[in-house]
Amino acid sequence: MDSRTKEKSVGDWTEAEDARIARTRARLAEAVLSLAAERDITSASVSELTRRAGINRSTFYEHAQTPVELLTRVLSCELDGVRRRGMDQLERDGLLLRDLTRSTLHEIFEHVLKHEAVYGGAGRASSKYALRVVLAEHIEQSILTMLREGFVTPPVPGPEAAPLYAAYLAHGATGAVEAWLRLPPPRDEGMLLAAIEAMYPSWLAPDIALSDCEPGMNALQGTEK
Repeated sequence: MDSRTKEKSVGDWTEAEDARIARTRARLAEAVLSLAAERDITSASVSELTRRAGINRSTFYEHAQTPVELLTRVLSCELDGVRRRGMDQLERDGLLLRDLTRSTLHEIFEHVLKHEAVYGGAGRASSKYALRVVLAEHIEQSILTMLREGFVTPPVPGPEAAPLYAAYLAHGATGAVEAWLRLPPPRDEGMLLAAIEAMYPSWLAPDIALSDCEPGMNALQGTEK
């Protein structure tokens, strides 16, 4: 049997063809997630992580330089999968519609809840980092990609305005997730989704494509100023 395997490309945490490397990354991911769930990862040492993962320091440095960098790569790996699935659907649809933003948000919520102890650690610097940097940057880059590729048409187009839209939407959504995690369980995911959708501008993701409207709607909207 071929001992080589293929990992999906996820930024720098990418293209591990060798099964041994894939196993090492899996052990590192498990170690950093479990440690970040217990306490602030910013105060963790490389030695602590390597002991937990059962590897040596030199092997660790082949994959990351710090525990925070490792946590970033592991969380980003999962989030990049969400982006790939969304972009695949966008390529098929040609337009960002509300059903896709909803399904993408549900995937993000599932990711956050899967790692709730990492994202929701009260008072932990690494939890704030995971939310306000890792998650926010993921959403921001996704929106920038959609704007750049023309799947979304903002009222003020252009490369200078795009980062402003992306930052506003990404950090607003992330802030809502952070506030939601502070609520006592059980939490209402539907309320979180409704709150984020209520903040969306009308141009971001219509419920249906204009071509799907009733006959004559296109002509009617063409006459409106």
